[in-house]
Amino acid sequence: MEEVREVLKTLNRMVNEQFETPEFRRVLKLPLTKNRGRFFMVQNALYTKNRRDCWGYVQGAAPLDVKKLVWQHESDELISDPRCQTDHYSLTVKQGEVLGLTPEDFEKAEIPPMVRACFYAWLHIAGRSPWLTAFTSSQMLERRNNGEIVKGGGFSLRMGQKFEKELGISLKKMVSLDVHSTADTEHSDMMEQVYLRYAATPEGREAILHGARESMAIDRAYRGALAHAMEPIE
Repeated sequence: MEEVREVLKTLNRMVNEQFETPEFRRVLKLPLTKNRGRFFMVQNALYTKNRRDCWGYVQGAAPLDVKKLVWQHESDELISDPRCQTDHYSLTVKQGEVLGLTPEDFEKAEIPPMVRACFYAWLHIAGRSPWLTAFTSSQMLERRNNGEIVKGGGFSLRMGQKFEKELGISLKKMVSLDVHSTADTEHSDMMEQVYLRYAATPEGREAILHGARESMAIDRAYRGALAHAMEPIE
């Protein structure tokens, strides 16, 4: 069990370190304007779609006990989350109303090239890696959003606070960011049992750490890509 605890400590350290990287600092320090906020909201919905694709690949390759956990997870995300009575993509679209976005704005949105490359990279890990590496790659993004692990709050909470402070939009009106700051904490905790069960061997621990390292590298690139696309927007 000591080896498993060390793996979990490493994962927790990695998600905290994300917020000290240049890419995360760049996007979180970039002042929000209304148009930058609109861009972020639309891109966040596209990120949500990518997550659904990746978790689908993870579920397909995982053992039966893990499939059940992913099914429970994706029932919230794809069908209806009891925290908000809708699926998470629809919730993100509804959130756009506070800045005057319509469902058509989300449907017609284009993915910037650098962001697209990050989405393909996550899909590559999800579809081509051993299942435990693929699982960890996706789970780390929710661990990075877990305010009980990340000092100062996860990414959704920090972005919600930026909208509140810089654009005067109450965090409670940022319904998707608000729900995700809670949902990802619960989802992250729910998935912890997979590590407790499958990190008992050196091979399992290496698969977990490899997935974590790869996903956190892509996550940095993704946040840098968002900042790059948002900076020219007035």
